[in-house]
Amino acid sequence: MAGPTWLSALPTALVAVFWVVGPGLLVLRACGVRGITAGGLSPLVSTAVVSSSAVLAPLVGVRWGPWVPLGAAVVLALLGGLFRAFVARRPAGSALHRGWRTALRSWTPGRRIRASLARVRAPRGRFAKRPEPMTTAMPQVWRTSAQRAGTDGRRAGVAAAAGVVVAAGLAWWTVVLGFGPVDALSSTYDGVFHYNAVAHILQSGDASSLTLGSLTNPSSAVALYPAGWHDLVSLVAMLSGSGVPVATNLTAWVVAGVVFPLSVAALSRQVMGPSPGAALVAPVLATGFTALPWALMSFGVLWPNLLGVALLPGYLTLLLAVVGVAERSVIGAAGAATTLVLTLPALGLAHPNALFSLAVLGLFPVLWGIGVLARRRLLTRRFWQPVLATVGVAGIVAAVLWFMTASPLTAGVRSFDWPAITDVPTAIGQVLFNSSNGRPDLVVLSVLVVIGAVAALRHVATSWLVPAHVASGALYVLAAADDGTTSAALTGAWYNDSYRLAAMVPVTGAVLAVVGLCAVASVVRHVLLRIPPTAAPARRRVVAPALAAVLLAVVVATTGGMSVATHADVLAGPYQRPSDAILEPGQREFLDEVGRIVGPDDVVAADPFTGNSLLFPLTGRRVLFPHLIGNWTPEQILLATRFRDVGTDPTICAAAADLGVDWLLTGPITFWPSHGGARWYPGLHDIAPVPGFELVATGGGQELWRLTACAPGAPVTPGAQAFAPPGPDGAPPSPYGG
Repeated sequence: MAGPTWLSALPTALVAVFWVVGPGLLVLRACGVRGITAGGLSPLVSTAVVSSSAVLAPLVGVRWGPWVPLGAAVVLALLGGLFRAFVARRPAGSALHRGWRTALRSWTPGRRIRASLARVRAPRGRFAKRPEPMTTAMPQVWRTSAQRAGTDGRRAGVAAAAGVVVAAGLAWWTVVLGFGPVDALSSTYDGVFHYNAVAHILQSGDASSLTLGSLTNPSSAVALYPAGWHDLVSLVAMLSGSGVPVATNLTAWVVAGVVFPLSVAALSRQVMGPSPGAALVAPVLATGFTALPWALMSFGVLWPNLLGVALLPGYLTLLLAVVGVAERSVIGAAGAATTLVLTLPALGLAHPNALFSLAVLGLFPVLWGIGVLARRRLLTRRFWQPVLATVGVAGIVAAVLWFMTASPLTAGVRSFDWPAITDVPTAIGQVLFNSSNGRPDLVVLSVLVVIGAVAALRHVATSWLVPAHVASGALYVLAAADDGTTSAALTGAWYNDSYRLAAMVPVTGAVLAVVGLCAVASVVRHVLLRIPPTAAPARRRVVAPALAAVLLAVVVATTGGMSVATHADVLAGPYQRPSDAILEPGQREFLDEVGRIVGPDDVVAADPFTGNSLLFPLTGRRVLFPHLIGNWTPEQILLATRFRDVGTDPTICAAAADLGVDWLLTGPITFWPSHGGARWYPGLHDIAPVPGFELVATGGGQELWRLTACAPGAPVTPGAQAFAPPGPDGAPPSPYGG
């Protein structure tokens, strides 16, 4: 039977778009946020709603499903709408319009109670205090977006929508060429865990980040693992009815082609104002960088990290509004701060690495904001405000540095030591040409980034991008070219991994490229077309976005569709040309057959280095070892090392019964055979000569055995040689985080 095609997967793609945009857009629009900012922040809020509701659902006894995040989004939208209608707007003439104290004083029951108390305790005679006159206008802390609705303008909104459509199309073209079939599997180490994690959520109905780690650490009381990515994939699979591989691939596409472009559009809007030209080019240029999103979809595979870093521009958008560095922000400081605080945990639920990346990149707009505050207040009676802000930021920076470099909580992450892959001059050149980790140079984009860096230094709202870009590039250089202790301490929060740090560079690089292209468009407008700044505003409004569109078309054409062929080649490595294929020819078809033979409640034992652990995501039939390594229970270790002796040792039957294991899949070790973990499962091989198993099916070089030794009345054969348990290292560590 023919498998799914990219055309038949279009409904699944639309479902994926809905989940990363729909819930967040509903909440933001209800709260009064409009324009490009609403669309750009919608993936951030959607991810927060999905991942947070996934944590809360099991705590209240609710099974995970599409109605959980949808219900949470509706509740938040209602609360936001009520707040906006009755508090934030403060209609003229209302008590709220005159401030909180006036509103409370005007509350009728409270006014009567306070009047009675006042008569009892109020002083008499000449010491009595005269009533204060009621003010007619109070300063509003919450500057609502409703008051500034429409500041982006229709042109900018249409331009942003067009840019996102083009970006999504280029990303679609890239994944079609790179993935091959729409249900292709990523033959990567972390991919095994991520596929099984989604299957676990679909079967158990528990999508909480508090419990997902139990997949590889089943005996731990607390099994934390960031599940934001897996929550999204599970919702796509549930609502579309597609399998785990299709849902995974299309969620990867939507993060690369919709989430990151929307986030970059929001940040570009925040630093450049409501420019239609910037709104058009920002989403498209975002797809042109290799390190993000395409490298994270290939190496690892780092899907959770991909989601976390793709959301970073949205968080920077909020931070700029909070510190007052944005260019005509459509969201006020209080609203942005509230959104930032409420959604920040979701960034950690996507991947904790992204929190450290936000701390590094966000430091610079905060410092710029303090500088602006100092310029306004330092020589006034409120001089203490910038001083207090400086002390507070210094304390936060010290705490973050300690957490990154010395905290016991990050010791396990810092222990990973990736060796240097190049020298310092080469690494610096890779940052300049956006060719990190030996990828091809992106000359056109790199030129735009340099032009944008020069142009950005002229304005407060954009100048912070330059040192932030340099900082992320420096971290990449440390990870890629320096094996020293100091560099390892500074990059340890990212596993000392140059791929993860390289992904930070396009966050600021994409916005600088937007600034650069718009700067070139401005030069063309003023010099070549002889349109002075004093020309009619209508004429400038038409010419500027038109020039940006023309220049964007030139960039897309000269780069081969934003380097689609290069990025497709990056993706094709683990999908179409893996050095170690996770499944051998015919093995996937055999696993589908096994899924029809094995009962839905049965558990199948299999050495994960044979690829047979993918039985779970492909068919929904549970496997005993859902990842290549893990902190397995004593019963799991017993079966891993001695399951083939079940015909001679009754204690193994007890362990198999406790784990619900009735089947065994055997085959050659084909994936990463040189990995030390490939020797941890000797009890799951060489079954043919031993009693206690019945061969049921074969295919694709694999064999399916039914356990018969533990059936009532089954004979026990004495004298078989038992396999030794693992060596002194004990159980393997937890899975390397994606």
